[in-house]
Amino acid sequence: MAVTIRTREGPGKPPERCVRASGDWLRQWIFLESTMLAAVSPYHMTTREPPAMAALLLAERALTFMPAPRGTREAIEQAAAESPEYLRFMETWAWSMPLWERGAIGSALNGDNAFNDMHTAWRQLMDDERYAPLRPLARTGLFETQREYLDAVSRDLLKGGPDPGISLPLAAGIDRFAARRGLVVMRSAPASVSQKAESLLGRRVFAVALPILVQASAEKLIEVRELLADELEELAAAIGEVARVVGAGDEVRDDPELVARVEQASRAYAHAFECERDTILSPATRDDLHVIERMTSLTAVTLPVDAVLRSGVSAMRSLASGGRTTRSVQPAVETLPVLADTLGGRRVLSLVVKPLGVRRS
Repeated sequence: MAVTIRTREGPGKPPERCVRASGDWLRQWIFLESTMLAAVSPYHMTTREPPAMAALLLAERALTFMPAPRGTREAIEQAAAESPEYLRFMETWAWSMPLWERGAIGSALNGDNAFNDMHTAWRQLMDDERYAPLRPLARTGLFETQREYLDAVSRDLLKGGPDPGISLPLAAGIDRFAARRGLVVMRSAPASVSQKAESLLGRRVFAVALPILVQASAEKLIEVRELLADELEELAAAIGEVARVVGAGDEVRDDPELVARVEQASRAYAHAFECERDTILSPATRDDLHVIERMTSLTAVTLPVDAVLRSGVSAMRSLASGGRTTRSVQPAVETLPVLADTLGGRRVLSLVVKPLGVRRS
């Protein structure tokens, strides 16, 4: 049990006790072999958006897509020397290096990464009749050469995703990777026409509110992960168990106890965060990045593994009809020619991250 003593301001005020309870009450329920492994869009990593910051704090490990040449370290260094776009992209991610060194973030799980999943999604965009309305957006030469691939993806990541011929297969590939490996995909709150169409495909599992750091250095994130390690372990285990059930094809809504575990773990984490708030929000050094906290809602939804492409089709139809939207997204027509897909009707668990209210710092 961790106890933090705070002294209230003013004469004659008694000390305020802030007690962080032991996690034993939760461990009796949760299978500790389950844990939260988060899939994070490299677009969110590049701009340090809330979905990435939430994953880097809450998940045991975050996995993202790293455009990189296949081969040795020398091949990566050569690519950086030959491609100014790729070098600029790598420099943009330099801030996160301490997290990579600690294993809090990576681009592969046991040697498996999302590259082949992105390639599969690109082929679906090119050849699968279910997504034919998106075909004019496809980049036919994306994978022709390593230089073309690295330049195009790096440029789009630096610009925030204006080219759907890259961002669509990349996002769809991350969902496929997450479905294969049991990851939780971190998503931002719906804003675009496509994102709003995607939200109609979701089945809500739970929603919780808790504080995260929306601005912090890698060193500060590591410090907070260590400071709140017990509570973060419980929360990651609870969410990870939900992801395991979703990956097995079961309905979480049929097991309300799973949701109750997540809610209890979230409350314990939020309480511990408040107990340690002064330490968390203080910069590690005088030159450290200003630390900003936001209360944030996390809404867990399950989505079809092809939700990105399916909602893209819906968005294209909406734009073609003058922006008129419907209350539901039409499923893919089963009579159309379909590429063989081993993932079939799999669903993937996603956490929609939405900061609330005014920033506290």
